[in-house]
Amino acid sequence: MKKSVKIRLVVMAHPDDPELACGGTIAKWTEQGDEVYYIIVSCGEKGTWDRDVSPFNVAETREKEANEAAKYLGVKKVIFLRHPDGNIGLANTLKLEIAALIRKLKPHTIVTHDPWRRHFHPDHRATGFIVIDAIMIARDWHFYPFLREIGLEPHRADELLLTPSDNPTFINDISKTLDRKIKAIRIHKSQLGQLPNWEQRIKKMAETVGETSGFKYGEGFFQMRI
Repeated sequence: MKKSVKIRLVVMAHPDDPELACGGTIAKWTEQGDEVYYIIVSCGEKGTWDRDVSPFNVAETREKEANEAAKYLGVKKVIFLRHPDGNIGLANTLKLEIAALIRKLKPHTIVTHDPWRRHFHPDHRATGFIVIDAIMIARDWHFYPFLREIGLEPHRADELLLTPSDNPTFINDISKTLDRKIKAIRIHKSQLGQLPNWEQRIKKMAETVGETSGFKYGEGFFQMRI
C-alpha cells in the first residue's frame, strides 16, 4: 500500500533558520517522501558584521544560500516574503500573507519559532506569534471573506511544531540525518563567521536533546494540536 505524502510547511524569520532549527527533521521528512515548503519572512539583509557591505548584497547572497541549502535537503520550494530584517513585528500584512499561503499549500504540519523560548532575536519571537495568528485565520471560516472569493478555502493543519523550545514535548530522532543538517548549514557560508564553533555547538545540542529520549541525536519541538 502506497504511503500518503504529507505536506510540511516551515515558516522561519531568516534564510538560515530552517536548517539551524530543524534541518535534521527536514531531511528526515524529505527522505520519507513528504513535501516540504519554506516560507522565509525576512531577507536577512542585516545579517552581517561587515559595516561596509551593502544590505542589498547581503540579502541577495542569503537568498541564494537558502535556495541551495533547501535544494540539498530536498525541499520543494522556498517562498521569500522579503520583509525588513529586524522589523518583522511591524509587518502589518504578514499574518494575512502567511494565512493565505497556509490555505494554498494545505500543510499537515506547520513549523515555526517558539515565541515563548528565552532567546535573543526579536524577529524569532515576532514570527512565532504571527504564525500562530495566521493559523487561526487560515483555519476559521469567517476571517477575511475575500480569501474564499479568490479560491482559498479554510484549512486546518494537524499540528504546529515550535522549535527550538525550552520545554519540548516531542523529540525527533535525527541520528541518521544530523550529517545532512550539518552539510546544509555549511551552505550558508556568509553566516558562519558569526557563529563561532557552530558545528560543535549544533552537535552538542542535538546530543543533549536526543539523550532525553534515548536517541544519539535529536531535535526538540513543543507540539500543539491545531
